[in-house]
Amino acid sequence: MEINSKTKLFCLIGHPIEHSISPQLHNTAFKYFDLNCVYLTFDVEPTQLSRAIKGLKALRVSGFNVTIPHKVSIIRYLDGLDISAKETGAVNTVVLKNNKLIGYNTDVEGIKKSIENIEEVRDGRALVIGAGGAARAAIVALKMLGFKEIIIANRRLLRAATLVRRFRDEELNMRSVSLFEMKRYSKTCSVIINATPIGMWPHIDETPLNSTEIPKGSLILDLVYNPMKTRLLEEAKKAGATIVYGVNPLIEQAIKSFQLWTNLEPPRELLLKVAEQSLQTWGRNEG
Repeated sequence: MEINSKTKLFCLIGHPIEHSISPQLHNTAFKYFDLNCVYLTFDVEPTQLSRAIKGLKALRVSGFNVTIPHKVSIIRYLDGLDISAKETGAVNTVVLKNNKLIGYNTDVEGIKKSIENIEEVRDGRALVIGAGGAARAAIVALKMLGFKEIIIANRRLLRAATLVRRFRDEELNMRSVSLFEMKRYSKTCSVIINATPIGMWPHIDETPLNSTEIPKGSLILDLVYNPMKTRLLEEAKKAGATIVYGVNPLIEQAIKSFQLWTNLEPPRELLLKVAEQSLQTWGRNEG
């Protein structure tokens, strides 16, 4: 495609950012629909977030995605929030409307769609590992799927306790535990979601749980997608659990983001093929 003065710019901001395959997904979708748009990535350190958002708005960037560690902290710099972002208290998609930056959360839909039709997902106890923006989306998705008990495990217990206070209600029983304590509870959970960067490239040998701490017949979703088959998913397979690759919610949330920006829905099969090829190429180049 030809870049010119009318090309619309979309991007992803986060830190670190080099592992992302979002440019491959969105640029493929732009090409599919023959749109004069381009998607880039920008590594934005936390101390530079305010300046980066002001810059993106001044440049009239049409929209952007947000990833670790900015999903919660970005809210103070936006002009408004969609109900999805208000509910989760986290933003992963921003749209420029009438010169105002409006935040959305498409992670919830991405997680929900990735596991809602799997038999292991049923009323029971769920474990969410992490207490950042991705964990918030996981909690909301689990509530939508009917879970009544959710355990939040995090290295910093205070952050997990904060989420418990935010989301617990009369219908939802929640508790916060440390990463060490969670191993006492993980064997009793029907669904486990890793919403931390543990196991993400380049730390591919790390895992929050091993096979002896994962119940047989449970469902394990790792939101880390690079590498595609993380150490956690390998341990889950050994334990006899059903595994869900992080690339699935990645694609679902990307489709939703793309719809918010363009009112068009790219084909899932195409994006999945691109994602798999990109991750395989990454593995060969970095291995």
